[in-house]
Amino acid sequence: MMKKWLLLLSASFILTACGEQTTETSTDTTSQETSSVVEDASTEDVVTVEVTISVTEDGELIENGEQVVEVEEGALLLDVMKENFEIEETDTFINAINGVEQDATANKWWLFDVNGEMAQKGAAETELKAGDLIEWKLEAYE
Repeated sequence: MMKKWLLLLSASFILTACGEQTTETSTDTTSQETSSVVEDASTEDVVTVEVTISVTEDGELIENGEQVVEVEEGALLLDVMKENFEIEETDTFINAINGVEQDATANKWWLFDVNGEMAQKGAAETELKAGDLIEWKLEAYE
């Protein structure tokens, strides 16, 4: 009876030791895979471009309302605005820029032009490219 107990105890130790080695090997493999993925991502070429953003209310620049910024090509305008201006938004629609708010009673809304033409997409969908001129305007619209 004692021999069976010792045999069972020995088998238990052996299985436990094997299980720990498998776990360590699995963890090491995961670490190696993760580090190779990180290396691949860092070797990609990131293209940065310069864009100009101008923000006016009734035709006048607001405080800190014009900036030339360097961004990744294809960056979304809304993200760039959040990084470079104080923005208040609701569901990706900008309500205020640097503390200057829209005024529904005066029918004044933040709208923007891209390279002199009214934007065809919202700021959350507008991808920026080299030399873009973004003009945010808060004016009464009829």
